[in-house]
Amino acid sequence: MSGPGKSLRAAVLAPVAGLTVSVALSGGGLGCEKKSEAAEARDLFASTCARCHGADGAGGLPQVAGGAAPRNFHDHEFQRTHTDAQIKLTIVNGKGTGMPGFGATFSDEQLKGLIAHVRSFDNEKGTATK
Repeated sequence: MSGPGKSLRAAVLAPVAGLTVSVALSGGGLGCEKKSEAAEARDLFASTCARCHGADGAGGLPQVAGGAAPRNFHDHEFQRTHTDAQIKLTIVNGKGTGMPGFGATFSDEQLKGLIAHVRSFDNEKGTATK
């Protein structure tokens, strides 16, 4: 075998300090690492929730005149009085006319991540029972 494939194979299987190093190559290529769950949740919040709740989770202006402002997740009273299950239901089903329901858009793992991210905005960290 000649060309780039041969040199890559040689580099991947080259012995290092008496050990043979083997790297599995996949469609992602070398150097691609999976994001942490927290980073994935932060990115999901940024792309889906931040346009209303703000990148920092502090809420925003009402979407319709006379409507309620999007929730400020820094509000400790909200964090203290709402369970993870309640937050999940709000994400899935929406709330009134101000917040759309996202239905089955998110997997259970994504929902858990979003809830954890919402909880991360509470500086006092006193949350309701799950």
